[in-house]
Amino acid sequence: MRKKLVPIPKLVKKLDDVFQMVIRYRDNFTCITCGKRFPRGERKECHAGHFISRGVYATRWDEENVNCQCAGCNLKQSLADVEVIHKYERKLKEKYGDDVIDRLFEKKHSIFKLNRAWLEENIDLYTTALKNYEQEQKF
Repeated sequence: MRKKLVPIPKLVKKLDDVFQMVIRYRDNFTCITCGKRFPRGERKECHAGHFISRGVYATRWDEENVNCQCAGCNLKQSLADVEVIHKYERKLKEKYGDDVIDRLFEKKHSIFKLNRAWLEENIDLYTTALKNYEQEQKF
């Protein structure tokens, strides 16, 4: 009997969940915009904030595009608060280099075809990364 395939939307959600936790751990649960720090494992107030909207699949899981961000800064950014957006942009340039914004916008306008194999591969990749982060925190 054939194994039933997991629907693509469920794979997208699974990748979102594991990828966003990896981002929080990578950034030490610290908001890139204001510097506020959160307890390990915090999800409610410590978001994985997207510089380019998560609705753009080409950059949705781009590690330069997604950084730990407190709920307040993430909300202000989504409401187009110019001050927060410019601060996030400055912090991205400090973290990844002056050309990061150009790279992200170029990637945003590239063709990206979402497929099952890519999703499954990245779920495995980020699940392993998350396990490694969690193991490091136990010591």
